[in-house]
Amino acid sequence: MFRRGGSGLAAGLGAVLVGGLAGGCSAEPPSPARTDVPAVYAVAETEPVRGGGDAADDPAIWIHPEDASMSLILGTDKRRGLSVYDLSGREAQFLPRGRVNNVDLRQGVALADGAATLAVATNRTERTMDILSISAEGKLELALAQALEIGDPYGICMHLDAAGIAYAYVNGTGGEYEIWRLNEGGALKPERIDRFSLPTKPEGCVVDDHAGIAYIGEEEHGIWKMPAGAGGFDEKTLLDSVDSDRLAADVEGLDIYRTAQGSAILVASSQGDYTFAFYDLNNGDRYLGSVRVADDPASGIDGAEETDGLAVTPVNLGPGFEQGLLVVQDGFNRRPEERQNFKLVPWSAVAAALNLPAAAENE
Repeated sequence: MFRRGGSGLAAGLGAVLVGGLAGGCSAEPPSPARTDVPAVYAVAETEPVRGGGDAADDPAIWIHPEDASMSLILGTDKRRGLSVYDLSGREAQFLPRGRVNNVDLRQGVALADGAATLAVATNRTERTMDILSISAEGKLELALAQALEIGDPYGICMHLDAAGIAYAYVNGTGGEYEIWRLNEGGALKPERIDRFSLPTKPEGCVVDDHAGIAYIGEEEHGIWKMPAGAGGFDEKTLLDSVDSDRLAADVEGLDIYRTAQGSAILVASSQGDYTFAFYDLNNGDRYLGSVRVADDPASGIDGAEETDGLAVTPVNLGPGFEQGLLVVQDGFNRRPEERQNFKLVPWSAVAAALNLPAAAENE
């Protein structure tokens, strides 16, 4: 039910990426609006999610503290709960939490008994922010279900400051946003520190912990940029708009590829045209180009269309993923037709497609 390409892996490493978005079914999608961007290929894909129809949504990547090749992918099933996959795509754990929509995590959160790893997820069934602990072996356990005033919790992302204090940005389908501090004083005791609203529906967001900047997607408008923390919304600027030729509504998943050497690239899912847009955060947010995840005839792994969420890491995860990994949700899991899932794309393929400098020294 899952595949990791053999010859397709080698082909994918030198190829280009075609972006997909979170679609609603496994039927044959219409032709994407853009085919003028380079295509890359997934070298592995996860097992299909358990829910039918529009179910898979948002991934996050957990890095194993001792052996990065044993790292894991968290993936939401917005009908059933939260799955955990290994890098071959096999499901390693499932938490039946209901309509879990988006997920994010941070490692190195300061708690009284030492550094911890926490994940947060929006739970539309319980109308909560689920806070989960992740063990050193990668096992997830629900630590706390924090009630929200947001009517329909939707997107979520995390921020970790230099002191190890973790924050969660939570949004709702009505445009509401809440910022929560999770662990003041070393205790897991969430406290809401800010509220604001967007005119229309948001979902994807990411915080650059190094620079202290939050990036927030407003699905039918564009990507907002603002200082992280309480009050940042008052200083927001628009990084890019769906009125450009780079983004097509809806703006969906957002994440940042930041290396120890200083590279910082924002990745955005442009759902309306099945592409992914890349921006250089160290060079005035300059647009670097777009890619799409295409069907790979060599491995038999299909591409990704109508992608909702995505996640990226620069960490060397072992053979095939030496420069890191991009994980994207696939809205139409075809050939064979199955329930939705997540595709794994080597960052080296993205770098080749966009003519980015090699980052083989990544750890």
